[in-house]
Amino acid sequence: MKFNKVLIVALGAVIVSGCAAQRDLAEGSFDYLEVEDHGALTAPEGLYVPQQRAQYRLPTLSTEQREGSIGQAVSVRSPRQMLTLAPGSRVDEGSNETRLAFDAVEGITDLPDWVWRAVVAVIDELDAEVIEHNPQERIVTARFSKQHYTLGREGFINRLRRVRDEYTSEQVLTIEMQAASHRRSAVIDARASEITWFENGTPASAQDTPVMLQRELEAGILNDVSAYLARNYSSDQIADARRGVEIRQGETADGFAAIVFDSNFNVAWSLMPGVLESSGFVIEDFNQSEGVYYTSYEPAGKRSFFRRLAFWQAKERGELPITVGTEIEFNVDDRDGVIYVIPYIDEEPASAEQVAEWMPVFARAFREQTED
Repeated sequence: MKFNKVLIVALGAVIVSGCAAQRDLAEGSFDYLEVEDHGALTAPEGLYVPQQRAQYRLPTLSTEQREGSIGQAVSVRSPRQMLTLAPGSRVDEGSNETRLAFDAVEGITDLPDWVWRAVVAVIDELDAEVIEHNPQERIVTARFSKQHYTLGREGFINRLRRVRDEYTSEQVLTIEMQAASHRRSAVIDARASEITWFENGTPASAQDTPVMLQRELEAGILNDVSAYLARNYSSDQIADARRGVEIRQGETADGFAAIVFDSNFNVAWSLMPGVLESSGFVIEDFNQSEGVYYTSYEPAGKRSFFRRLAFWQAKERGELPITVGTEIEFNVDDRDGVIYVIPYIDEEPASAEQVAEWMPVFARAFREQTED
């Protein structure tokens, strides 16, 4: 009996996973596909038949259209949207082209070069051969393959065996850029051509090819460029800001003792994990929205449950005059470009004397994190 229950649960999981995978396809009943065509309505003599409105008139389908994809074979995915993730990026809503524009970005003196380096990096990640490359003007790939998704094959046995159909495409990608002479703005266009849709390695007919496939490919590559620029811009800005950070002891407007330095919250938040670990703290949890790191002082590293029970073993003391295992919260607060890091022990702020004793260790830890 127990084995039967386990088998039923396992089969249910397989079936559900197979259904959940078909996110690109319509779900529900497709009974309408079985409705027979009864032709035009014929009214008895003497009865008035109002003229049918154009919007309710069904189009006459050709034989080729009738043999095309219908029902579950039709993708219902909406067109891929352009994402303006990179700073200074915008979408030209009035254009039918797949285009991403960039305007002046703080800290970037040669914007076209910055954008083009991201284009080349993203193309490299495609593992596609580049057959034409005019720097900062045009780059063209050879035909390459891209996997889009896999779907569980219909049928109980197929679901039980987890048989899946693979859908891929082959295409050529072209990216072109126009840049202003002042080098503070640029526009990149993406175009996918020579597209073929494959199901399990077999070319599909035009009717079985997703309608929005070209848009999917073009918008996808530009979104990857935008995301690449966003990631690198943020990391570069933080890296520049981290250099030369010098800490000092101070106090908040409320009179709480704090470690103080000039910076912004994003930089401070990125610095603190390395600073805390280098000072002998283990981060148990954190809450970025509240600006809090929850730590315990473990200079020898995180202790296991059984190691904590081994009371006969001497505890390794760290450089700070803090009992091993003490839980401390570090609140990171940004006040007009000045960062205050306030330690709390048992929900009480550390005293100025305690912070003064910690300063040499924290100063060294900050130097280690901000050196190139």
